[in-house]
Formats: sequence, structure tokens, C-alpha cells
Amino acid sequence: MNVLRKPEPIDPRGDAPTEPRPGRRAVAPVQALVLADARSLPPLPEIFGNNNPVEVEIGCGKAKFLIARASEFPQINFLGIDFIWKWMKYAVERTEKRRLENIKFLRADAREAVTHGIPRASVSIFHIYFPDPWPKRRHRKRRIVTGEFLRVLHERLTDVGLIELATDHYDYYLHMRSAVVQSGIEWRGIKTVTGERLFAAPVHTNYEIKYADAGRPLHYIELEK
Repeated sequence: MNVLRKPEPIDPRGDAPTEPRPGRRAVAPVQALVLADARSLPPLPEIFGNNNPVEVEIGCGKAKFLIARASEFPQINFLGIDFIWKWMKYAVERTEKRRLENIKFLRADAREAVTHGIPRASVSIFHIYFPDPWPKRRHRKRRIVTGEFLRVLHERLTDVGLIELATDHYDYYLHMRSAVVQSGIEWRGIKTVTGERLFAAPVHTNYEIKYADAGRPLHYIELEK
């Protein structure tokens, strides 16, 4: 039977639930959803407790970018999706320390979660930054950005919604551009640039900082519904 579990706050020393220390006020836990079936994702207004606009980051990792956005824009809800809990647990800890109530995390396969768990016309921006490029030819079918998945994202965007993409891998950048064409969608706007962030320029992901420091060219694409 598929079960929706809500993990306890994560102890930095391990995976044990935390207990407030004597004399300290307990921090309200941030809900991290772990789904056995992405179809069991509750409605977004139920997850956040309001009907504010929602931004989704696919492959959020430690969520440096998402946490910065959530801190700056409390009137917007943010959902981070990743399958690797060992990185996401740091994001949960940092969010709890900052007492951010407008950010949640979902441990699930991103394709399944978006396709079966997120309703149409419900997300204002999808962020996909530096996904695994799967450079070997036999692995390229695993790439998250495809024409088919862009169609799925497009359906779930609100009017004039955005899809923000970034990669340091030139072949994947070309693949992304091809996927935009293969999607068959008449986008309201398409922007491509190398070396300059198109959206939320002062805010960067961990990989973005790492690759920029290494001198790698960074490629960005912005799609407007």
C-alpha cells in the first residue's frame, strides 16, 4: 500500500528525530514529504495552507537557491523536488533554522511528481538548474529535459509562467535547445545566453558557484508560456 510519510526534523548528526534542548524553544518542523507514489501528492494549497503563487525547483539538492528565494519572497510558496535525501535533509535543516514557512520539500522522482502530482495551471515558475548531463550516449535517455517533459511543464504553468534552465555542459545545452523545438510549443518568449544569469541574477545554486569558480561557461535558457 502506498503511504505518505512526513519525516521528523533531521538531526545534523544523523537521521534521528531532533528533540528541543532544555531551555530552548522548539522550532516548528518544516514538512518534508516522502511519497511511495507521486499520485498521492496533496493539493498545493493543502501543502502550504494558502493559495499563494508556487515556484518549483526540480533537483533542488541542498536548496541554496530556493532558500534564498523563499527568504526574500515570503508571499510566494516554494517546492523543492529531489530524490536524494542525503542532500535534501540539509535543505530541511536550513529551512527549519530560518523558520521559513513558505518552502516545502518533496522526495520523489521528478517526472512522476510533476506528471501525476502537480495539477495543470498551478505553478508560476519551474527551475531546473545544472541537472545531471548524462554525457554517455547510452545514458542520454535519462536526461530530465526533453521535448515531452517540457510539454508536461508547460501544461502545469500558469499564464505567462516561466521555465528556467541552466547547465555547464555544452552538449546538454544544445540538447535543451533541441528539446524546446521538439516540444512543438509556441512559446511566448525564448531567451538563451551564456555567462549571464537570466533570472534572479544575485542568487546562485551551489553548483553554479562551483562551476563559475572553475571557469566553466554557464548556459541559460528561459521559456515564457
